[in-house]
Amino acid sequence: MKTSTKVISVALAALITSQAQAGDRGERFKEADADGNGVITYEEMMATVKTKFAKFDKNGDGYLELAELPKEMPIPEHMEKRMKRHMERMEERAEENGHDFDPEKMGDKWKPTRIKFIARHDRDGDEKVSVDEFASGAVRHFKRADVNGNGEVTKDEIKEAMKQRFGKKGKGHRDRGWRR
Repeated sequence: MKTSTKVISVALAALITSQAQAGDRGERFKEADADGNGVITYEEMMATVKTKFAKFDKNGDGYLELAELPKEMPIPEHMEKRMKRHMERMEERAEENGHDFDPEKMGDKWKPTRIKFIARHDRDGDEKVSVDEFASGAVRHFKRADVNGNGEVTKDEIKEAMKQRFGKKGKGHRDRGWRR
């Protein structure tokens, strides 16, 4: 369930810094690297976040409210792939344990919703999401990826951050005991 509440947050932050998914990581890096110099600065990252924020902020007041968000929240392609792989693993595990698995029974459990989005990002409880609240995940990921602390992130730093985070367990491994 925790994964479902993170879908949109992760998708937006992943655009800039979370490079765990192999498929389109190069494209996301290029998109965030506005000047094409192979380095994402904090300012470039924030500009990308603000652009994404502005797409949702219909009335331009600097806050995202439930009514401004689309009824059907978008799911980026890389997140759909992740969700599909997760469902496949669940099906494999069910077969290994001799259980029936029906993906249809899962329903829309994994789909992001407007309410989950607001609940996940609204830090001050005002039922609105400010730019700072919206950017908090991206900032956290950026700081984690900025291995040398110089305010810039390169592809090599992202790889190093992933090694530090996941160690020898490999890309995409999640330690089930780890909590934020």
